[in-house]
Amino acid sequence: MTRSTIEVTASVSVTSVSSAIARTLFVAALITIVPVVVLFIAIERHLVAGLTAGSVK
Repeated sequence: MTRSTIEVTASVSVTSVSSAIARTLFVAALITIVPVVVLFIAIERHLVAGLTAGSVK
């Protein structure tokens, strides 16, 4: 059995849409994560100092 042109075209179309959605999700995740990581790096020293100071009576 051979696949028809419509089936092949539909398959390629679905793959293209899935790829575009995956790219969009990746970019959205990257845009969300980068500021959080930068903020954590910026306040890491203060965070550790506060945790250390709070553990000593």
